[in-house]
Amino acid sequence: MSAVFRGYSQAELDAQYEQRTWVPNADVLIARFSTASDGVRTRLGEPETQSYGPSPLEKLDIYGGRKDRAFVFVHGGAWRRESRRGSAYAAEPFVRAGASFVVIGFAALPTITLPEMAGQVRRGIEWVLGNLSSKAVVFGHSSGAHLAACALTRIAQVEKAMVVSGLYDLLPVRLSARNSYVRLDERLEDEFSPIRHAARIRCPVTVAWAEKDSDEFRRQSGEFAKKLNARNFEVKGVNHFEIVETLADSASPLCRAALTMLQ
Repeated sequence: MSAVFRGYSQAELDAQYEQRTWVPNADVLIARFSTASDGVRTRLGEPETQSYGPSPLEKLDIYGGRKDRAFVFVHGGAWRRESRRGSAYAAEPFVRAGASFVVIGFAALPTITLPEMAGQVRRGIEWVLGNLSSKAVVFGHSSGAHLAACALTRIAQVEKAMVVSGLYDLLPVRLSARNSYVRLDERLEDEFSPIRHAARIRCPVTVAWAEKDSDEFRRQSGEFAKKLNARNFEVKGVNHFEIVETLADSASPLCRAALTMLQ
């Protein structure tokens, strides 16, 4: 078998970029996100929901009321799964810390294109900066980390950011089976690979990843951190989905690092 990318055969490369290869119970873990989010709404109440763009899915939820500081959450889901309502599970530590916890909703592939999706996330962040708080920390996980990083290359006003278990160079994505719905060509690959435009990112960024992420996800995180000269760390003992669950635990390394960014 001939190598497609960095010594990987096609099947090996496809496996590196399909999380269910590494986490067979991924659907169970994602369902836990939604259940935990329902519990948060039981305790905190329903969020304030605002439209930030013209389409029905361009909405964001504000938990904890309007505060001077905002923690903006961009969910993952391989650009085609997960939701705004299912992404409130980590709100409580940030609300207790005196910040608004803001979850951005956006449409999924393949119903829109990747440029349209990145534009929606960018507009959501811009709405927060213009209408809620100029002191915003942006957080993204997995494909949400990619979308958050894309936004950072285009928005100068973000105060700090954290990206977790993300993708920052889309070449291997374009070469993998995932491109059947991401639909990248060489131009889009270059334009939406944040590592290639790192010089545009003006705010401090923290990069984290899971010990049990695939080799490629860990490599991409390490290379992005190096390119940015960013603070970075690995969370031990967790997989790609479990790492973001720990954001709800104020004693976890991920949550402690995120809360520190609000100071």
